[in-house]
Amino acid sequence: MINWQETLLFPVRDDESRKQFLIACLVTLAGFIIPLLPTFVLMGYGVKIMRQVIEERKSPAMPDWQESDWAQMFIDGLRVFGAQMILFLPLFLLLCCSASSIFIGTAGISESADGEKFRSLAPLGMIFLFIGIGTTVIFSLLSFPYSIIISAALPHLVAKNSFAAAFAFKEWFPIFRKGLAQFILGYLLIMVASFVFMFVIQFALLTIILICIVPLLMIPFSAYLTLVSFTIYTQAYVTGLEAAPVEPHATA
Repeated sequence: MINWQETLLFPVRDDESRKQFLIACLVTLAGFIIPLLPTFVLMGYGVKIMRQVIEERKSPAMPDWQESDWAQMFIDGLRVFGAQMILFLPLFLLLCCSASSIFIGTAGISESADGEKFRSLAPLGMIFLFIGIGTTVIFSLLSFPYSIIISAALPHLVAKNSFAAAFAFKEWFPIFRKGLAQFILGYLLIMVASFVFMFVIQFALLTIILICIVPLLMIPFSAYLTLVSFTIYTQAYVTGLEAAPVEPHATA
């Protein structure tokens, strides 16, 4: 079982953890200036934490930012980022289809209202609009379970040290099934944390004084959410792995 208090507080648990988390925040800040590259490094640092949990069965902890590890962290982060993009591609395409259909449908209906010349566009516009609404409903229904299911893919990638392992559904799905409750709880906790943060941001934007602290809030929260979400899903993965041991075999 996941020790939720320990997991949520490990980035700032003690002075040493806070020191490492400050570096993570500086890397996150660099990501607001330099596109993607610092993000890959931060994600690679998250992979270091994941490996501690998976391979050594350690409690979540903030390892040192060793200079010799930065190249490997970049590679690990790039690999995780690439896997995430591919795994979320079906949802992204569905969302694009929904938005495009609604835009085309709305435009067609609007044009048909301008005169007799464009009146024939109304039926076609309605068809596209209904398609867009339908795909939006499908997206809403699928995004929650799909996001939870694929949350087991990245820990499996780290466990096997293989990019292809993220897509080895038959390998990691039995592990996901055994740790299902932990994956669901972890996902919900991350969503609640994100919602609370967005509420705080919206409140801060209401005043000129508080709006100045928004960047100061976004940087540590982004770093925190990245590291904690990686760790939560990894611990859920380990829970499932221990409940249904799977013989490790390399994925090409």
